[in-house]
Amino acid sequence: MTTNKVTLAPLVWKRSPNFSSRKGADVRLIVYHETAGHYRSDVSWLCNPKADASAYFVVREDGGEVTQLVRLRDKAWTQAWYNPVSVGVEHSNVTAKGYSTEAQLRASARIFGWLLNLYDLPTRWARGGVGAGVCRHLDLGAAGGGHTQCGMGDHDLARWLEMITDERERGGYRREWARL
Repeated sequence: MTTNKVTLAPLVWKRSPNFSSRKGADVRLIVYHETAGHYRSDVSWLCNPKADASAYFVVREDGGEVTQLVRLRDKAWTQAWYNPVSVGVEHSNVTAKGYSTEAQLRASARIFGWLLNLYDLPTRWARGGVGAGVCRHLDLGAAGGGHTQCGMGDHDLARWLEMITDERERGGYRREWARL
């Protein structure tokens, strides 16, 4: 692995009131979400108590900034039954492909690599939320909240998993990036 420092997107902290305790559960899934809106409005909504929802991170459309809404030790309200064992990353998006730009997808691969390293999880598709690894919100079915029409298609998923593998091999991650 290379030792040069490769940056993650700048991180903004904006605490959402929509979280609770993981009650000791271990993280085993990193979940790809997409919104149906723009970055600023996504962050604003997920910080609104009326939303009754949150996420750990929201990635801006161009991948150039990320906002963290919930500390990683807490439980965000993002994918129903899987909330205690997962970290959900929202991707601001109004396109049909599940991500806004290639730059956003590259930034996402870098973030997911950092999270997988943090939790010592494999770079694998945890289809249906089974086992450890990454999945799309749509892969979680009814137990994940029933969001079946969101996220990238299978072809882009395979390409993105390769991108995550490349990022992990590239290394150079800062030890601390997000609020734990």
